[in-house]
Amino acid sequence: MALLVENTRLSLQALAYVIELYNDLTQENGAPTLGTQNQAVELILADPDLCRAVAELAATTDIDEASTAPRLRSPQDDLYRRVRTFLEKIMGQP
Repeated sequence: MALLVENTRLSLQALAYVIELYNDLTQENGAPTLGTQNQAVELILADPDLCRAVAELAATTDIDEASTAPRLRSPQDDLYRRVRTFLEKIMGQP
């Protein structure tokens, strides 16, 4: 049971990361289409290094709390570059 809860938490963290990255890319305040966000979350969850990076980033941010404070930009590290490249590729598809 602990594994299921851990995977759910990681999935939520990955989804929050994908939405924030999408907002950075599009300069919009919203979420990508379900197909786009699901593909990007699957990319993260399929790679242990990306999972670890998302979990480390999420440890510094409370994704469950709303805030009026300005958003902190994600570091432009390997996680950022790989997910951004993937999002740009799949968002460019008709």
